[in-house]
Amino acid sequence: MKFFRDERGQATILVGMCIASLCGMAALSVDVGMLFRTKRILQNAADAGAIAASMEKPYNDYVAAANAAAAQNGATNGVNGVTVTVNPQSGSRMEVIVTQVAPTYFMKAFHLNTMNVSARAVAGLGPGAGCIFTLNQSGVDVGLSGNGNLSMPDCGVVIDSQSAKALTLTGNSSISAKYIGIVGNYSDSSNSPNSLVPIPVTGVAPASDPLSFVSPPVFNPASCLADPHPNPSNGQIVTIGPSIAGGTICYNGLSVSGSGTVNMNPGLYIINGGFSSSGSSSLNGTSVTAYLAAPNGSLSLTGSGPMNLTAPTDPSNPYNGLLFYQDPNDTNNMKLTGSAGSSIAGIFYAPSASLSLAGATGSIFYANMVVNTLSISGNNNLQNYSKVNANTPLTSPRLVE
Repeated sequence: MKFFRDERGQATILVGMCIASLCGMAALSVDVGMLFRTKRILQNAADAGAIAASMEKPYNDYVAAANAAAAQNGATNGVNGVTVTVNPQSGSRMEVIVTQVAPTYFMKAFHLNTMNVSARAVAGLGPGAGCIFTLNQSGVDVGLSGNGNLSMPDCGVVIDSQSAKALTLTGNSSISAKYIGIVGNYSDSSNSPNSLVPIPVTGVAPASDPLSFVSPPVFNPASCLADPHPNPSNGQIVTIGPSIAGGTICYNGLSVSGSGTVNMNPGLYIINGGFSSSGSSSLNGTSVTAYLAAPNGSLSLTGSGPMNLTAPTDPSNPYNGLLFYQDPNDTNNMKLTGSAGSSIAGIFYAPSASLSLAGATGSIFYANMVVNTLSISGNNNLQNYSKVNANTPLTSPRLVE
């Protein structure tokens, strides 16, 4: 009985039990910590995969894009127990689930040799903040001269030129934007105070053509109609275009003149030649796309009359958002002068052509531009086209779940 009443050494027993418990907790925390680390890696891979998949959904190679992005973020499909699953959702949304059979260490004492860890992400495309993309990789991509002013506080500019003068300002010109990114550098010799707002970020990665997925319309030049040459006078009204709203018509050139009103019916206008305006006639068109065919397609809307032109906004339309689309094989210059009272809403897409834009006080531009180079003069108040078309094809990916 004396043995059972002896209390010597009980602290050693308690300390031993505590040490065993602490070792067990430490071992468990190591395993849990490793699993949480795996979870973070998989979540990064799922996020990157979903974003990449949503960007490539228009090209139908979203599975390869998701796998590649996940691999770059530490989770390669089929390696080390990793599985990457890509599930298309509605619209541009893509779901990516990344799972991994992760090994345990101390949990093996409880016959838990592995644990399944998974991460999920959903991304989709939404209206982007970029309004101007210039794709030429050398020389002056964006030039402002004289009193040229470009005000676009809610829009960004991306300039692909590697030149030290990729963006050039002279005279009293100025530019105000949400952001300005340049692959090369810029030259600012403008006399205008605050000529560059904000200061451009240089050395950025070049942007690819964000509308390269758009395919030119197929047409037979022999079926194109002669230039109707609408020339109304003394307030006359002339209507041109497809006989059925939303249809397609092809003209061997379209030259507008006179002093009346020219209304363009909704639809696709294939211009196998030049599209020009002169005189003081007003030019109106809702849900129109002017496709300028190679090799002779050109745009020169420099008349003094107001223009009220809007692009189609139906996302099922292959040319949704495109107001002026010059074939990528066509390098002829585009010129547009916005007279007072003009309202332009749409995208200028001319990946191989230069655009000369001259605005005027009282003109409104809800316009995005994807062009080879851009020259600015006059006062141009440019706002993001996404404000009037939530389904704009110029988008940027974002995580939504």
